[in-house]
Amino acid sequence: MKKYLLGSIIALASTTTLAVTDIGLGTLKGVKVYDFSNDKTIRLYFNNDVQYELAGCNKTATITYSKHSTDKVDHFLSLALAAYMSGKKVRLTSATNDCEVSLISLQENRF
Repeated sequence: MKKYLLGSIIALASTTTLAVTDIGLGTLKGVKVYDFSNDKTIRLYFNNDVQYELAGCNKTATITYSKHSTDKVDHFLSLALAAYMSGKKVRLTSATNDCEVSLISLQENRF
């Protein structure tokens, strides 16, 4: 029984890990909050120093209000603004292999 449980945990962990994709790691040149009738998003714009850039995102990550809880959107925005104001690097990651932010972290290197 323990072998099956351990195997299931390892399989689940590896599946979760494979789904995570970097949108980019670098400093932000802009943070825009959209509240139009057809666009309720926050967009985070990387400077040219971006590394590990996800093709197709054009140095831009999106936080869509309808895809996250209000608290999570607030947390994402707070960290993005801290990174922007401090000039520190931010790592943005997607769990859906697109430009939608699932993880935001302040870090200088990828780890």
